[in-house]
Amino acid sequence: MIFGRKGRNDGVIRFTDEGRNLVIYRYGSDSRDLLLLPGSRIRVEEGQAIAFMAGHELADVFDKGLYLLTPENFPILAEKSPFRMRPVRPVRAELYFINMQPVTERKWATRSPALVREEGRNLLVRAYGTYDFQVTDAIPFMLEVFRSRGFQTTYEIVSFLPTLIAGAFAATVSELRMPVPEIINHPWEISSLVCRKANQSAAPLGLEIMNVMIEGASLPDE
Repeated sequence: MIFGRKGRNDGVIRFTDEGRNLVIYRYGSDSRDLLLLPGSRIRVEEGQAIAFMAGHELADVFDKGLYLLTPENFPILAEKSPFRMRPVRPVRAELYFINMQPVTERKWATRSPALVREEGRNLLVRAYGTYDFQVTDAIPFMLEVFRSRGFQTTYEIVSFLPTLIAGAFAATVSELRMPVPEIINHPWEISSLVCRKANQSAAPLGLEIMNVMIEGASLPDE
């Protein structure tokens, strides 16, 4: 995602989402970002959310709107990381912008072949494809993905999701007991089942996996 910093001269902290590929951005990572000061105005655009972290604790979370950074408007942040209205002293907290729009056409593949039992034999099947996903709930996303798992960059998150989908593929083909030739020749027929299985793990993380496509499957020696 490319975030265009529009309106810097008006003193409003904001991002304009132009690419829809970034999942999370820690404000202040760019030297051009404005200081986070008491009384700062924060603009949250359509399809975005913001979250404040005070140390390792999640504070206030907001969606679309224009907010004034005051203890009255951000009571949880003020409780966890007290700040007074001193306009020259930065607030001691981290501000994150979260992309709540779909991120599309990401790739996944099985790192290890999935085990399929067929007629008394154990066969291994590899698969690959694409998927879409989006953050659906910023609170569990920040708690479970960001804080608990320690994923703080888009790269870490999109590196984790293909593993989740590959695991869902392996579990699905194992449960279906579908003949291996059917899996190899018609992999798209089980894509929706893989998507459903993947979401059993993704939903508690505040994520939704969408449009999983299995573009191909094969035996490892093919």
